[in-house]
Amino acid sequence: MKASVGTLAVILVLSLGVWMYFYVSPGAPLNASETTVVVGVCAGAVFLTRWIWARFRGTRGGDGHAS
Repeated sequence: MKASVGTLAVILVLSLGVWMYFYVSPGAPLNASETTVVVGVCAGAVFLTRWIWARFRGTRGGDGHAS
């Protein structure tokens, strides 16, 4: 699956948002392995949303051709 710059930017913003939430909330901030999980979950959510959106719009792979 090919990721665009916009997709990577959304993953970065979501990951940083979740990381900041845990950083300012009471308790210890996330460690490296927990941060990796957060980035992976955010990436999975973004790619799943892109896939669902492409299926809903009737395109395949986001290349603009109708299936």
